[in-house]
Amino acid sequence: MRFAKKNSLVTGGGGGIGSATVERLALEGATVYLMDKSVSSVAETESVLKDKGIVVNTFVGDVTQLEDLEKIYGLIDRECGGVDIVVNVAGGSRAGYVTTLDPDEWDELYALNMKSTINSCRLAVKQMTRKGQGSIVNMSSISGLRGDPGWGAYNSQKAAIINFTECLAWEVGQHGIRVNAVCPGPIASKRMIGTLPAGGGFQDAYDQACAIGRMGRPDEVASSIAFLASEDASFVTGVHLVVDGGLTARTGQPIVPPVGEN
Repeated sequence: MRFAKKNSLVTGGGGGIGSATVERLALEGATVYLMDKSVSSVAETESVLKDKGIVVNTFVGDVTQLEDLEKIYGLIDRECGGVDIVVNVAGGSRAGYVTTLDPDEWDELYALNMKSTINSCRLAVKQMTRKGQGSIVNMSSISGLRGDPGWGAYNSQKAAIINFTECLAWEVGQHGIRVNAVCPGPIASKRMIGTLPAGGGFQDAYDQACAIGRMGRPDEVASSIAFLASEDASFVTGVHLVVDGGLTARTGQPIVPPVGEN
């Protein structure tokens, strides 16, 4: 198994991509610590995994609070000798035009998406440097590759995660630590489906926007995360892996059937 004797932490592990990642790492032999601020999400994920014969370590905590991150990293250090793999999934989005979204909301999203990733990585690097190896996977998005009106806060922060990942990869590569990011497209998780307006045809629109004709599944993103975290990607660092079913492979221009030859 690829992750035998590896200690891993997944933030935002209580649902969707996070819980799928927890399951994938555990199935491949990792000792997994799941962190999420939702008590109910942690309990539900733990129960579902237990029914599958998978046992993980759970921790209820808020990634925007540095003391909570310090607690979980301290726990892993005491119990296992430090982390080998960290997947920073925790994050969130909020719609609002640049000129109308309240400054406090910008700060809240920054704390959730960007600052939490920075703080988690700093703590991870400290333990990984001591061990002489490690792999970090940060959660970006295809929203970090393009601009979308009404999503300036979210898109800009996901873009920042890509640049941060590239910077950190160069800073810690000499210590045997790899740092990468994933950029999922539309994923049919309960959370995302729940945010789509009812009766608006949005899910069909997302399906049609993907070259393979459907939205992705959380486990498909988890597979990509597992690849980046594993030794199969031993010469891969500083990259952002797009997992979007081909959505960003086209220009977005109207599709006009070709007539004749150019």
